[in-house]
Amino acid sequence: MGVSTLVRVGGEVDYTTAPELAECLVQAVEAVIPPAPVVVDLSGVRFLGAQGIGLLLDHQDLCLRRGSALVVVANTAAVLRPLQALELMSVLGVRSSVLDAAVPPEVPA
Repeated sequence: MGVSTLVRVGGEVDYTTAPELAECLVQAVEAVIPPAPVVVDLSGVRFLGAQGIGLLLDHQDLCLRRGSALVVVANTAAVLRPLQALELMSVLGVRSSVLDAAVPPEVPA
C-alpha cells in the first residue's frame, strides 16, 4: 500500500483562495500512489465556502478515478456545519484527525 499525501489548509477557503487550493490538490492527486488516500486537513480552516466544497468534490472524483480517495479531516464547526448541511460527511470520508484519516477508506470498485 502507498503512503498518504497530506494537504494542510488554514484560514478561509473561498473564491479568492480556491485557485491556490486547487493547485495543491492537483499536485496531491498526482503524487499519491493508489490506493493510498489524499488527506485534506481542514482543521485550521475558519470558513469553508461553496467554491472550496466544490473543489473537494471535484478532487474526490479525480481520486476515485485513479483508485484512491480524498479524505477530509474536519473538527471545527466552520467546516463541519456546511458539510453536514449538504450531507457530504460520508461522501468526503470526513474524519476528526489526521491519524484517523491515514487508514484508507474503502474505495468502491
